[in-house]
Amino acid sequence: MTEVQRRTINEALKGDDIIAQAKTGTGKTLAFLLPILQNIISKDPDLVRPSPGRRGPRTTADDIRALIVSPTRELAEQIAEEAKKITRGTGLITQTAVGGTQKAMGLRAIQREGCHILVGTPGRLNDIFSDPYSGVKAPDLSALVFDEADRLLEVGFWPVIQDIMRQLPTPQEKDRQTFMFSATVPQEVVGIVRETLKPGFLFVKCVGENEDPTHPHVKQSIVRLNGMENSLPALVEICAKSIEASKQPDSRPFKAIVYFNSTAEVRLAASALGGLQKPNQPDRDSFGALRRQHPWDPAQILEIHGKLSQSERTRAADRFRRCETGILLSSDVTARGMDFPNVTHVIQMGLPTSRDQYIHRVGRTARAGREGEGWLILNPLEADEARSRLRNLPIQRDDSLEIAKLDMTKEAQVGRAAGELLAMYQNSLRKVPVVEKADVYRAQLGIHQWYNRKGVLVEFMNKLARFGWGMSDPPMLSPGLAQRLGIAKLPGVNIGNDAVIDRARMASSGGGRQFGGGSSGFGGRERNDAFGGRGGGFGGRDRNDAFGGRGGGGDRGGYGGGRTGGGGRYGGGGGGYGGGRDRGSDPFGSR
Repeated sequence: MTEVQRRTINEALKGDDIIAQAKTGTGKTLAFLLPILQNIISKDPDLVRPSPGRRGPRTTADDIRALIVSPTRELAEQIAEEAKKITRGTGLITQTAVGGTQKAMGLRAIQREGCHILVGTPGRLNDIFSDPYSGVKAPDLSALVFDEADRLLEVGFWPVIQDIMRQLPTPQEKDRQTFMFSATVPQEVVGIVRETLKPGFLFVKCVGENEDPTHPHVKQSIVRLNGMENSLPALVEICAKSIEASKQPDSRPFKAIVYFNSTAEVRLAASALGGLQKPNQPDRDSFGALRRQHPWDPAQILEIHGKLSQSERTRAADRFRRCETGILLSSDVTARGMDFPNVTHVIQMGLPTSRDQYIHRVGRTARAGREGEGWLILNPLEADEARSRLRNLPIQRDDSLEIAKLDMTKEAQVGRAAGELLAMYQNSLRKVPVVEKADVYRAQLGIHQWYNRKGVLVEFMNKLARFGWGMSDPPMLSPGLAQRLGIAKLPGVNIGNDAVIDRARMASSGGGRQFGGGSSGFGGRERNDAFGGRGGGFGGRDRNDAFGGRGGGGDRGGYGGGRTGGGGRYGGGGGGYGGGRDRGSDPFGSR
């Protein structure tokens, strides 16, 4: 039994209201499920046995005894699955009510099978309870649970939570227990907690005042990039090195969750990483059939974000749970409470929105007593802000990634392994539609709105577009968006009207997501092709080629590819890349 279970279960069985703060991966779900189920059965012993018929007097839509509220669909479904396992063979019925699924289908299940334990997301729960024709009520409610309470009690969710609570019997009408469980309890929600829980509630804090809120089994490292254009190539290097290390005797299979701050970044990363191919590998075999063996096979590359349907998200989550080795590219929909077994690495691409969000993300690894690694990849604009947001966390600077330190705007020698990784990445990225790069460009401008030096931000973003994505011009912004972002009058901002932008998006996406048509700024014959040359590599013969040089990343070398292990600006088996000046013990490498 974990500490949070040991300190809460007995108190919960007594009927106390509880707010519990404990580190991620310490068994909080069982800490509230077990006493809730025990209390329900104690009050109604007939529920120990299944109902004799398909429908019985105990299984109706207005017989909800416990309501569990979760901030995300994935977490709600995970909690419901855990409850079903525990109650298998009893008469207790667990149902879900989550957004992203058809309301009618879930409602019919509740009406047909009945419900004692309802697990759901705020919006869908409010929708069902407020529908006078749903028949879903909770007059005998005995337990109300807020999982990931800090997120649920934020301003955005709180009005919906209040609406739900108004449709439940008041504590004066029907006595009930309220539980709040979370890895963090920020000061902003303390007042709301006091309003929600009964006087005399129990606060169980399983994290000491001076204790690191992240798990002690997580080695946490921070990598400072030379520029935004180094971001995805550095991710490729981390994954490649970790996969290679996992092949050593007694090593665990590499299984990573990679977090991004926007859906657009997840989609671009999925296209770029999913399209990686070994150097000089033909696309088709001698019979003309597609042959695309991924260099990281058998590791699966999966994506989860809000633009996917609920069934697609559930399918991806299930595949990642079952796989032995894989990479899950994710927005924050999986950051809280989700339990994926045997995750060895959590990699955060860019600065998280808050300290608490960093903690929740890192908590997806080192669960159930296992060890794990946490990586935080920051661009130069984020270093000082990271020091403020992530204060007092045991994060150590890591300078082991060669690609992270590379100045991709200049000629440089890189080691053979790094060169081959860059060549693979470039060859994959040239197949990614421009629309996906443009979406990331706009998303990043929004994500970095906290950065006050807008001119510097635009300069960094344009370097990403040219040297990271091979675009001769930065993506266009509509006049309205540029105005809202406060950059409309800055040099380097490419403003176009909405009609032109829409036509460009349609042309770019015409060939499909992974291998979409249109010009992606690579290969090609245009005079200003940023990566120039027929081979499509980082190089080519054009004066305006962003990387210059003859080699390129095609079949003649570039980035360590081809016969010579080099060629072009980044070809070279020796050399390596200098690490810059020592910044001492400051893990954020701030100026």
